[in-house]
Amino acid sequence: MNNTLSTLTWLFSGLMFALCISIPDGYRIGAGGLLLLSLSLFFLKPKWSMLNKDDRLLFWVFVVFVISIYGAALSDWIRFDSVVKKTLDRFSLFIFVLPVMVLLLNVSGRKEWLWYGVVIGAMSGFSLALYERLVLGLGRARGSENAILFGNISMLLGFLSLTAAAYFFYQKRFFWLVLALSGGVCGIGGSVLSGSRGGWVAAPLVIFFLLWVFRNLLGKKLLSKLILFLLLIISIIVLVPQTGVQARIGQAVSNITHYADNTAKETSVGLRFDMWKAAVYMFQQNPIIGFGESQVKKNKQNLADIGSVSHKIVRFHHAHNEFLDAASKRGLIGLFFILVLYLVPLKLFMNKIRQNECDWKIKFYAVAGALVPMSYIGFGFTNVMFTQKIGVIMYAFSIVLFWVAVKNAENEALS
Repeated sequence: MNNTLSTLTWLFSGLMFALCISIPDGYRIGAGGLLLLSLSLFFLKPKWSMLNKDDRLLFWVFVVFVISIYGAALSDWIRFDSVVKKTLDRFSLFIFVLPVMVLLLNVSGRKEWLWYGVVIGAMSGFSLALYERLVLGLGRARGSENAILFGNISMLLGFLSLTAAAYFFYQKRFFWLVLALSGGVCGIGGSVLSGSRGGWVAAPLVIFFLLWVFRNLLGKKLLSKLILFLLLIISIIVLVPQTGVQARIGQAVSNITHYADNTAKETSVGLRFDMWKAAVYMFQQNPIIGFGESQVKKNKQNLADIGSVSHKIVRFHHAHNEFLDAASKRGLIGLFFILVLYLVPLKLFMNKIRQNECDWKIKFYAVAGALVPMSYIGFGFTNVMFTQKIGVIMYAFSIVLFWVAVKNAENEALS
């Protein structure tokens, strides 16, 4: 029974990555399967003693974050509209992942299936992006999500696939090494085809991190060749007009110029600047607890009526910046908890990287785990990833899955 449960648990874990952007609501299949399997905890009598202080810290980070969201919603209780309800519904998913964490800690691991999942997910997502761009003729690939979320999740899968490539290089499994490298290119390519510039902000930092952390594994000669290859790929992506990157960068520069000289403010970048401006204003007016979800639209409308921002930003429910959005809606308290949600898991994974400097069997999973908050922080400068369930699920479940994979690898090293 336990062997079957273990197999199903890690199968659904891999499926979450494999299907997350290639089929409509594909992420729900893996995450939903894990939630259903977590019901077996009622019969397994889980060993709670297996949770050490770091496990409990991660556990409580999620719990306290959700409590902070519900606390902020109290100010909206009288105006309990659809926006507030949807917000609470989304963020509750951080609680639902916790029994999955306990389940994973109590079953033996086939954690390697996570690598297969991210590679398949990156490649299948890129295939869909190509179909949408070349066959359907869409200007931006989007899958079943909006183009920004599709592109950012694709970029994350690309980063994780590059980590998988390092894993298979270490294992000398060259077939999967080639597939994982292809997955890395496909994940980044899916982001390119989506035209989501926010994901490109995270790319330089993450790629530098990967090159740095794997420098000893690759060796100076191979590392130099890899850097030259990456520069070549980046040059091709930027210079070839068909990718759309050159046009999107040029459009951004033009938008910024027009916004600065006040000749055209209602461009893509100009509207984003106005959203940031409105968020800063709301934060300044109520810096401790913010204005809440239900009052954002009203405040933006007031700013638009006096000509401070464009009327076109009123319809947007968020500020297109994770940190400004939290500050405007939930004040310093909300900003603090969103930073905790990102920085505590990042610190835990970075600690594991340092503690297992020479043990690559553990270190690969720790690197992958660190990439998740690192990427989300980068994405958060130009978007709010938690506006849709896919953003919440891919963050919460990815953190838990790679954390448990690290724990399993540590246990195997001791046995």
